[in-house]
Amino acid sequence: MKQKHTHQKMQLSIKQTQAIDILENQTCNVLCYGGGAGGGKSILGCYWIIKQCLKYSGTRWLIGRSRLKILRETTLLSLFEVCNIQGLKPLIDYTYNEQKSTITFHKTKSVILLKDLFAMPSDPQFFSLGGIEVTGVFIDEAAEISPVAYSILQSRIRYKLDKYNLVPKTLLTCNPSKTWIYSMFYQKHINGTLEPNHEFIQSLVTDNPNISKH
Repeated sequence: MKQKHTHQKMQLSIKQTQAIDILENQTCNVLCYGGGAGGGKSILGCYWIIKQCLKYSGTRWLIGRSRLKILRETTLLSLFEVCNIQGLKPLIDYTYNEQKSTITFHKTKSVILLKDLFAMPSDPQFFSLGGIEVTGVFIDEAAEISPVAYSILQSRIRYKLDKYNLVPKTLLTCNPSKTWIYSMFYQKHINGTLEPNHEFIQSLVTDNPNISKH
């Protein structure tokens, strides 16, 4: 039976615990967490972002996916699930503004921005992201977005980092696919050539102790 690690009220797998430790260290800037469906990727990302929002007052975090509609139907539901597990109540502890695609935590005034990262023909260079400054980024199913969107978001991570002595952090989650994620992370991980500030964790469905037996 696989060991479970507890962070507050969350039951995290060993792989998820390793990921959280990396996301909270001072050396890694980008963590790619991927493998098979059911590895607990979205739950991990949402838990990390919520934890940071509650720990660092007045910070601003971004959760992105290729399509905002899909994000609302998947990742956002995982975020609400994590909030519920952590005992956070809607309207009491946080407010979701559907029109602005934001989640604001009442106690700390920290904000999560939900962003559509699809490469629109009218905005191939993602000028729409140009005015954004955030404290950290979580991109769910990162293989679905373009490397241009990823690169631009990297340049936007600077908000209140100095105040809290944080380093820029991006969490990418993905399923196996032969995209830029494969060459930038998985292949380099296998070859031992990952950049010093990059990490890769392979998470499979068998690593998730909370998955349904079916």
